[in-house]
Amino acid sequence: MRRMRLANTAAALLLTLAAAPALAGIHYKSTTHMENPQARGQQSPGDMQVEGWADGSKSRVEVRESGNPILRKGTLLITKDGGKTVYLVNPQEKTYAAWNLEGMLGGMGAMMNGVGALLKIEISDPKVVKNLDEDGGTLLGLPTRHVRYRTSYTMTMKVLGRGNTNDVVIDQDLWVAPKLQDLALGIWLRTPRTGNEQIDKLIQAESGKLQGIPLKTVSVSTSTDKKRGSTQVTRTTMEVTQLDTAATVAPSSFEIPAGYKETEMMPVPQGASR
Repeated sequence: MRRMRLANTAAALLLTLAAAPALAGIHYKSTTHMENPQARGQQSPGDMQVEGWADGSKSRVEVRESGNPILRKGTLLITKDGGKTVYLVNPQEKTYAAWNLEGMLGGMGAMMNGVGALLKIEISDPKVVKNLDEDGGTLLGLPTRHVRYRTSYTMTMKVLGRGNTNDVVIDQDLWVAPKLQDLALGIWLRTPRTGNEQIDKLIQAESGKLQGIPLKTVSVSTSTDKKRGSTQVTRTTMEVTQLDTAATVAPSSFEIPAGYKETEMMPVPQGASR
């Protein structure tokens, strides 16, 4: 009788362990807000709220609110290899597709690379300089480093042979938490990109030296038309609002639901970054 009770107890324990989530990881929420004078009171495509989970090289991001026509409310981003392969999952249509993360998250994305013979864009004199590296204080219970980069370049845009030239300056402030090392967090919490391969390589050469993940980024882009002298300023702020570094995350969180069909993203224009 005693052996039977022990066997029943062991069996119950095994069932309990099997039913419990197996992974301990990171859970966070973040907001992104873009101040753009052209929005004229409407929701900016850069305004988003997301909730994310990560464990090592695995990550899941759920879009809670969005003004972005591609990353709409309810959309999921899933990776299991640290962001090398990211899938855009549409629960409403029960589909998923490989996602060009660099192109979509870039500030001007594919447009900065030109589209065939219709649109030609030339980038000259690109520079990236780190102007500040200091103690950033504590954010959400974690110590941070506050770093500031200035990216500058001249962009000439021609449509059917006619165009204009703008001087662009982007000041980026980042509050980076060195203790956050989960690689897959970078599919959302990352140094802002422009979408132009040449410039982004320069940014990566500098920001790649940083250890950790940014909990807050503020990017101010100033574009000055050299002919007219007019200036346009866009300010984008991303901030993690909640963070749990000891969250329990189920392995199934990083799986694409069974029965979903694979599709393809819309074609990227010729000459655009992939």
